[in-house]
Amino acid sequence: MVLTALFLLLMEIEYVRLEVKIKLPSFLDVLRPRERNNVTGAIFFVAATIIVFAAFDYGVALLALFLTVFGDLASALIGIKFGKHEIFRHKTMEGFIAGLITNLLVGWMIIPMYPAVFITMAIVASVVELLTGKLDDNLTVPLFAGFTGQVIAYSIGATLTGFPGPLEPIFRLLY
Repeated sequence: MVLTALFLLLMEIEYVRLEVKIKLPSFLDVLRPRERNNVTGAIFFVAATIIVFAAFDYGVALLALFLTVFGDLASALIGIKFGKHEIFRHKTMEGFIAGLITNLLVGWMIIPMYPAVFITMAIVASVVELLTGKLDDNLTVPLFAGFTGQVIAYSIGATLTGFPGPLEPIFRLLY
């Protein structure tokens, strides 16, 4: 319910920003150029959050969202700062590798007992991040990675409905 309320609030803000065209003060204008006249990534991320928690086991959903946040961040920061070898649509090999390594580390931290799940999800998240063009990667990465992780988890008989991994005490506090 909280996520749905947040989604509706963000939709209202986007409506006012895009349709009513209220001018934001310059210190609040933190949008990417492609988001200035389009829906922001926050809408897609909250929508993906609602979907993955409704459709997938808790551990798979949580990992799918963490891969979206941390993998995207690492690939963007490293790709912009150190990227020299463009491989697809202004995305670099250095950024891709940084995102993949980050995704593997995050996967290992969240569900270390199921390497088949987290390694596959990390690879899928990194490839989808690289290839997403017109759609928003805040939607495609968690959905594709989560779906893949859930299929692998089912195929190996893993149920990730609880609080997985060594970060369990932190997740219990947040939950």
